[in-house]
Amino acid sequence: MNFNPKKLFVIVGYPHIGKTKTLQQIFLRRLFFPFKQPIHAPSLGDAPFIVVNNSDTNHRSDDQLARIRSALHFHTETDTSFLIPASLVFDDGIRDIKEILAYLNRSGLDVHYLVLRNSWFDKRIISDGDLLLLEQHVDRGTIHILDRLVTQSKLRFDERVKEIEALMRTVLESRVRYCE
Repeated sequence: MNFNPKKLFVIVGYPHIGKTKTLQQIFLRRLFFPFKQPIHAPSLGDAPFIVVNNSDTNHRSDDQLARIRSALHFHTETDTSFLIPASLVFDDGIRDIKEILAYLNRSGLDVHYLVLRNSWFDKRIISDGDLLLLEQHVDRGTIHILDRLVTQSKLRFDERVKEIEALMRTVLESRVRYCE
């Protein structure tokens, strides 16, 4: 029995909502290489991370799932946490998130969904219906809703990033499966 499972953080939001920008600000870098050595975020202390990033513009859920599986398998023996962005799409199309959620439910990791409710780029807000669908498809994991309005406000965006970092530190410091 694993009393200290690896942590996996999923930054969730609609496509083009600011997930990659959030990752880049947390880790102070633009590019991520999930099949190399773990990296560190200055704001998260010594915690090693593998970031499995895909751009919103050119990924299919099947391709993203294959990349996630490969990265998790590649780092099975590595003492690290994982962070992935995921587009919240429930349309049964090529970008639908359901298969990714099903895989994460079965992963055995301590999964935390960090939902970016408000967009950085425009005034889109994740609908209550989509949040309900997310809750229905997450059998194992904790959903954290970050609903700070950040549209084109660098100050508010920075505040949201600090809120995410504080939440991640709390989860990382817990020795057992964290639940809100």
